[in-house]
Amino acid sequence: MNKTVQRFSCFLIALFAIPFFEFGAAAAISSPSQNAGSWFNFRELYPKTWVIDDHGSDNMYLIEGTDSAMLIDNGLGTADLTAVVKKLTSKPLMVVITHGHPDHAGSDYQFEKVYIHPADSAAARQYNLPEARNASAKNMQQGAGPGENELYKGKPFNTRMIAVREGRIFDLGGRKIQVIEAPGHTPGEICLLDTGNKYLFAGDNSNTLVWLFLPNSRPLHEYLKTLEKLAARSTEYTTIFPGHGGPLPADFINDQVACVKGILNNTLERKPYKSFAGDAVVSVYGRASVTFNPDNL
Repeated sequence: MNKTVQRFSCFLIALFAIPFFEFGAAAAISSPSQNAGSWFNFRELYPKTWVIDDHGSDNMYLIEGTDSAMLIDNGLGTADLTAVVKKLTSKPLMVVITHGHPDHAGSDYQFEKVYIHPADSAAARQYNLPEARNASAKNMQQGAGPGENELYKGKPFNTRMIAVREGRIFDLGGRKIQVIEAPGHTPGEICLLDTGNKYLFAGDNSNTLVWLFLPNSRPLHEYLKTLEKLAARSTEYTTIFPGHGGPLPADFINDQVACVKGILNNTLERKPYKSFAGDAVVSVYGRASVTFNPDNL
């Protein structure tokens, strides 16, 4: 087993060791959760705006305009996501990936094409190699995996990755979604701004706990620029939909800015942080926690 697959296996094991409530809390806004089998659950947060829960591991969002629909991230890839999407919309679908990690781009192989920032496309492709998918299936069989009837039975696509950059606007018909580059957690992280509804789909840029210590994470000062850019546009959104956890108010970004500034100014307490991905340091300000590498400020 090569290093790529080993990392993928460790990633999945760790995800399923995380308590369900940590990612599932506070997501209910307008409708009860609906079961889509033993693996996926979905909930309509606002009209034509659904969150799809990937067995408690990550959030995917499906949004619909009058002409087409957009799937934001596609999860771990352990079950048939396309079947769930078809239950919710019959409109032409585009898939946009916020960043290339396997819990956000793991189902790329189920779609003919996805939109992703070019700085993260190589990572996304790497985690969709057949050997990586097989490692995923093996891990799921050892734990509480999806049922046989929930597995993806279609032919895997050699997914075409289409580059998106700052300012790109997707028009779904009466609903426009703008790309905002947000390097930090990964070099090619993006956020998606639903301009009419004032929603910010933030990927892993604005979780209550953000990882900035991974090998390809950008330096903390660069992440601060991302946060300051988003803070300067905070009148354009009222709700943040993160990649993990429940919706957050727009002013959460201010806590993130203060947290990163406190780290850079050395005014916040630093505590050891351990995870399957390595050891790091964590600091907290208000609602925001940031883990980081002290050598990558």
